[in-house]
Formats: sequence, C-alpha cells, structure tokens
Amino acid sequence: MYIGENVKLINTYGEASAGVLKEVISDSYDDVRLKKGKVEYWSKKLKKYVPVRAKHEDSIFFEVKTKLGLEYVTKEEIVSIKLQH
Repeated sequence: MYIGENVKLINTYGEASAGVLKEVISDSYDDVRLKKGKVEYWSKKLKKYVPVRAKHEDSIFFEVKTKLGLEYVTKEEIVSIKLQH
C-alpha cells in the first residue's frame, strides 16, 4: 500500500466505494509515514522512523479521497487494492 494508490473500501453501512489513498494520520504520533505498506513514526529518541507499536495501531487512520469527498478509515476498512499497471 502506498500514497496515491487506488483502493476499495467498505464504509460503516457496508457499502463499497473506491478512492485514492491520500495520507496516513495518527492520533498518537505527530509524524507518520507509509513505507512499503508499513506505517512508521518518527522516534525523537532514536532519531529515525520506526514501525508503529501494536498498542497504537488503532490510532492509525488513512485519508481516502472518494467521489463523495474525503473519508478517514482504518486499515481493516480497506478491503482490496486495485493493481495499477
């Protein structure tokens, strides 16, 4: 998964929609990024990006631009990824 990728997701009503992954956001960390499908945060202590800790995985959200506007979803709500060739 990467920023700019076309994704398919299921909303809270069980409806499928398509969109483009725009950003990764966290309630627990100030600086997060998506690298090779993994969410990493900037560790001030280590002075480098490290994987998000398991206890904070529920604070990670993905901003997806759909036809209806921006949606903020969890990784579990992204059901499939359209491959771009």
